[in-house]
Amino acid sequence: MPPHSVVHSDVLPSAGLLADVLAYLRRISDLEPAEARLLLGDLRAEHEGTPMRLVWQRDHPGGGCHYDMLIPVGDGTVSVAFAPDRALPWPLRGSRNSGEQVVVRVDGMEVAMEQAMAVLDELWSDASVASRLVDAALVAQELSDDPVDLSPAELQDALDAFRRARGLLTVEATRAWMAERGLDHAGLEHIVAQEAGIARLRRRVAGDRADGLFAAAPRSYERLSVLSLRYPRLEAARAAAARLRNGGADPLASAAAETLDHGADARLHRLFRAELGPGAANAAPGDVLGPYGPDPVVTHVVEVRPAVLDGATRRGIEQRLFDDWLAERRREARVEWVWGDARRTDAVNLALRAPATGGTATAAR
Repeated sequence: MPPHSVVHSDVLPSAGLLADVLAYLRRISDLEPAEARLLLGDLRAEHEGTPMRLVWQRDHPGGGCHYDMLIPVGDGTVSVAFAPDRALPWPLRGSRNSGEQVVVRVDGMEVAMEQAMAVLDELWSDASVASRLVDAALVAQELSDDPVDLSPAELQDALDAFRRARGLLTVEATRAWMAERGLDHAGLEHIVAQEAGIARLRRRVAGDRADGLFAAAPRSYERLSVLSLRYPRLEAARAAAARLRNGGADPLASAAAETLDHGADARLHRLFRAELGPGAANAAPGDVLGPYGPDPVVTHVVEVRPAVLDGATRRGIEQRLFDDWLAERRREARVEWVWGDARRTDAVNLALRAPATGGTATAAR
């Protein structure tokens, strides 16, 4: 099933479907979410074509989960749930006590969620932060509508790759990493399964388009190593660009000088030529591009490598296609912010609906 292809029925669920869903919910009432998702495959197969989304809420840390099955229909959503005797009574579920609004206590002084959001002003001043939050919700929705189920062997392979990528090469190192984050083994498996699901979804979205895109414009996928220098003011960025063009110094030595003497935020990136935009179409090692953007950036090209359609390039092309797909989903999504005033939330939602920019390309346009 292609991503975002679920069709919502205008017909209310049949009695047979509701009975099967209720039987499934009773069966999973004492299970963890990972086990519940595995059993969901049988129900989906029995009612193929019917959109269903399993959601849950853990009553308290270490406690059991309460499950609801959401079945979209044309003018709304049908929610089916089962509450065993041990569960929180229905009138109390969803209620909030004052402690749930507290984020942290410092020497006995409580910081409430509203205060925390006021401090985290970056959410409203940097749309990329809001974009990541919305993207996470969109991906979770897609994987819920069309889940990626991993076999035990696939999950173990994903766990091994996850540990290697983070240098967790021993049991002791893995346990220490989990302890720092308050994770048990089930929590680690959930994170790994999420990452594997996102990787599968990315490949599903990209399909077989990577080969054609590479063949149509191979130079776009030359790999550039660039030094990105961000400045607080446009005048400082222009002066830096002039120094770099006239100085002929080693880029890394320049980065140190620009950081220490002129307040630059210097970062080394590896990216495709196309990600730097039209201005980098013929950029060669030593070239200086920019400044560009509202937070002015000067880009110093360090190295150019020829385009090769290897695994890394293929993943990069798939990621760009995935980013474009997410941008389209953001434009279509109904985003409702619980915190923040209307002026700020409206501005963020407008930014979320902007066209895709191809990763870091905005820095060079």
